Amino acid sequence: MKKTNLGFLLGLVTYILWGFLSLYWKLLSGVSSYNTFSYRIIFTVITMLLYMLVSRNHKRYQSEIGSLIADKKKLFMMILASFLIAINWLTYIFAVAHGQATQASFGYYIMPLVSILLAVIFLHESLSSWMLLAIAIAGFGVGMLAFDTGQVPLVSIVLALSFGLYGLVKKNVRLSSDVAMLVESSLVLPFVIIYLVAFSKESMLDYTLLENVLLVISGVVTAIPLLLFAEAVKRAPLNVIGFIQYINPTIQLIIAVLIFKETIAVGQLKGFIFIWIAIAVFILGQVIVMRKNK
Repeated sequence: MKKTNLGFLLGLVTYILWGFLSLYWKLLSGVSSYNTFSYRIIFTVITMLLYMLVSRNHKRYQSEIGSLIADKKKLFMMILASFLIAINWLTYIFAVAHGQATQASFGYYIMPLVSILLAVIFLHESLSSWMLLAIAIAGFGVGMLAFDTGQVPLVSIVLALSFGLYGLVKKNVRLSSDVAMLVESSLVLPFVIIYLVAFSKESMLDYTLLENVLLVISGVVTAIPLLLFAEAVKRAPLNVIGFIQYINPTIQLIIAVLIFKETIAVGQLKGFIFIWIAIAVFILGQVIVMRKNK
């Protein structure tokens, strides 16, 4: 199999797995969102430590983490990135558990456009007319959603903004994906332990066997897609990966409507239509740029 084809396949599998993760978190609706998130952090740290031992990459881990600690600016950026991804994870778990999976999918649809907008604002990257048009249409869609429903789509905005800022902050912090996941989870670990010990009214003894099993393997469920994605990016061009990223929110939306039985109001549908138009414009612009560069 060609390197690019394998990369595409790995990317496809990754986005499909991420799309179906809402089903996984929905099964944990009986556990408070804060506890689910806390145990996810704990078992992600454990999973990544085990992965480090099995892969026998101790020296690489030590080297990368040592370099990070020595550079105070990058360490600060990594701390900030850790809390941004923590906000993203917690928001998504909360949304799925509280009947807002539709809003979550909406957030993942606009996420690439938000990332581009942040790059323009903070990194002064140039914006093509196609990108500008796509962002304007998406912004109009978000505004229409807020106007017609009378509610600001906070879940969508928080998901898109937290991940966009996360990507922006990590742009200058070069760590392998597995090392980054271990570091990010470890930085948040003390806070979730304090929460579970001092503030949580639940414990794993209060949960069903299924819930306990799901919590224990949540680290593996978190790690596998990310490690697959890292391999996909190594083998396939980013524009190829970019085109298939919308599989994730599409699967999320289908699950939200058909399985979770969430309803889409007329106002929400109008907002979604404008978002889909924005995505179509964005993809069209990418295709035109790719053809010009050939």
